[in-house]
Amino acid sequence: MLKLFFSLLSGGCLLVSAAAPPSIGIVKSTGEYRVNGSTVPGNSTLFEGDVVETSAARSVVQLGATQLTLLPASRAHIFRDRTVLEKGSGLLAGAQTHAVEAATLRIVQSTKNSVVQVEISAPNRVSVAAREGGAEVRNSSGMLVASLRTGMALAFEPQAGASTAVKMTGDVTTQDGKFYLTDGCAKVKVELLGQDLGQFVGKRVDVAGSGIPGATASGGALQVVQTITITRVKVAPCAAGAPGAGSAGAAGAGPAGLSHAATAAIIGGVAVAGTVVGLATAGTFSSVSPASAQ
Repeated sequence: MLKLFFSLLSGGCLLVSAAAPPSIGIVKSTGEYRVNGSTVPGNSTLFEGDVVETSAARSVVQLGATQLTLLPASRAHIFRDRTVLEKGSGLLAGAQTHAVEAATLRIVQSTKNSVVQVEISAPNRVSVAAREGGAEVRNSSGMLVASLRTGMALAFEPQAGASTAVKMTGDVTTQDGKFYLTDGCAKVKVELLGQDLGQFVGKRVDVAGSGIPGATASGGALQVVQTITITRVKVAPCAAGAPGAGSAGAAGAGPAGLSHAATAAIIGGVAVAGTVVGLATAGTFSSVSPASAQ
């Protein structure tokens, strides 16, 4: 009888163990933070979908080879393959296996061991900085709206009901009888359709138009754009003092959204603004580096 009891007890423990969800990583901090609403000091095990909220101290989330540093006053849902940032700012480093989702955008590292900072800088506005390596930003449809290189910082604001709207500034090129433009701010390439485009080859222009859903772009372009207006300009896109350019920290005017003067591009229904100068001038970002919390 005793033997049967211990057998049943052992079997029950195995069932409980099998039913318990596997952990996906750990979180650690020098101060207090909250996991699913409960205050935690020191280290804690994380499970799929846990909500981590920081207060006065930053917390370091370790998910295998991926490290996510949540800065003070931040909140995020943590999953094995992605982090959904709801508030504040985080730095992503490590393997290229994890994404940060913020608003309707998805941000991933474009090179191995990139260090990328993502910040919700205002309602419906996301700022991204590539501190090391690079980063790609995609909209809710998976379209690439920006490709950041080391030292770049850009601000993004999804535009309701404008998923095909395009506004870009860059140099027009031609290949095999087709015309292309690479935006000088977001660093993405589109194929242009329109009248008399040949006169703009080698020129810097502002283009406003609409993406053509379902059209297959050539020459490595991300989409085909039907131009509505095209105007020659002389200034460098995203450069200080250029029309439509502003720092990532100053982009926009209040909660109403990015101002017209601050918007450097609209790609895939997402307004893009920013600067390619050093991160020191991108005042929206805290001066921190990803590191283990000691």
